[in-house]
Amino acid sequence: MRAGQQLEAFSTTFGLVASVAVHVAAFAYITSATAHFDFDFELTLPAEVEFGLTDGMAMAAPTPPPPAATGRIQSWTQQDRPGDEGTVDAGVAFDAGTDTDAGTDTGADTDASTDADTVAGTDADTDTVPVAPSTLTGPSRIPPGAQLALRIDIKRIRESPLGPDVTSFLKGVPDWQLLLQGSGIDPVADLDRLLVATPNLQRSRLVLAGRHRRDQNFARNSVKRLARSRGKSVRWQKRHGVVTAQWHNLDPTPRTIALLSPHHFSITRRQDLERLLAMAKARELRDREKEGLVAARGPDVLLSMGPEEAVSLEVEGVHRFVIGSIKHVPVRLRVAVRETGPDEATVSVLATYTSDQDAREASVYWKKVATFYSQQLIMTLAGFGRPLRRMEFKPEDDRIQVSFKLSADQIRFILSYAEGRLRGTGGATRPRRPPQRAPTQASPTKKGP
Repeated sequence: MRAGQQLEAFSTTFGLVASVAVHVAAFAYITSATAHFDFDFELTLPAEVEFGLTDGMAMAAPTPPPPAATGRIQSWTQQDRPGDEGTVDAGVAFDAGTDTDAGTDTGADTDASTDADTVAGTDADTDTVPVAPSTLTGPSRIPPGAQLALRIDIKRIRESPLGPDVTSFLKGVPDWQLLLQGSGIDPVADLDRLLVATPNLQRSRLVLAGRHRRDQNFARNSVKRLARSRGKSVRWQKRHGVVTAQWHNLDPTPRTIALLSPHHFSITRRQDLERLLAMAKARELRDREKEGLVAARGPDVLLSMGPEEAVSLEVEGVHRFVIGSIKHVPVRLRVAVRETGPDEATVSVLATYTSDQDAREASVYWKKVATFYSQQLIMTLAGFGRPLRRMEFKPEDDRIQVSFKLSADQIRFILSYAEGRLRGTGGATRPRRPPQRAPTQASPTKKGP
């Protein structure tokens, strides 16, 4: 056989082998990408669930004591930041009057502040009337609810190598950004901590809370700036023991801003403010050591995270987000990320169950899930195969703890994917109709999380 014929035969053989290899690899990739664990439940978004905690929140408090002769009212204290233990927040001025939720704010409201209330440019507290503690004057019980709560230590993010990636992700969430347009608040530049919570990803149900780094007039001036951009005015009132005003956001849902301290605020629907304050009280009473949280009081409780954590996601009432069997589903879930090296982060997961036995059985179940996905080609190519194989699910009492490490590139991949999903779906503006099947009687499905 001549050299030219040999070369042609070799080329043909090589081409056939390469074609077969490519087709096999493509088939394996497609098979891996579409493979799902045989879950017996399916994720869903509850359309009618209210913002709240897994258990009902009981609120009962004595009538707040009258102001002292100096005109000052006992305020919440802060213990979430080093050096702040036992300090008393100075406060903001508010209109005297009864604590009421009656009526709605209208454009006819008068501005209780003057133009002299401008940002002074320093962070010095002035001798103004402090914020009252968030108490109710009688017994009240708020029924169980659910929430997806994202907490971000923006101060830490600003100083992190992942800062630009997290900032891009935050700007890719159009729904809560819409709530701030016109106020002049830049979440990344102006805030040190941020809470974004919702029971079902609907824009109308979003709850914001934050701690800003500016002077104590910053929030008041933001309210005034936003109102004037809409041709409205501002009236400050006290509700549930805190200073509030209408938040004239561009979103059609009416909202209220509450000044929880000179540096803490919340933006919620009027009816969600009471729930938010109840959540702060319930969260303060929890076992912080078991939850892995830094000790905090008052408004900092809403923003509290674990030591050195940059981002945390808490899910309350997890059962409300699934249909089908809830046997291995926790009632509460917490996922947190903290930097543990120049190019490394540790992800910690804490799942809480109704009993010790449920936690032990669930640890075996979720280990099988992690093993299954660690063997998928697409997960291996993305670099997640090894972390999944190394996951150790450690049951302790009614909780399961899981911890694993990710590289900075893997975190960037996750953020980029999440940002693309948010931009592709237009954010959380489209409510999803829940399936009609009963949660405890749904047939098994192969669709997993």
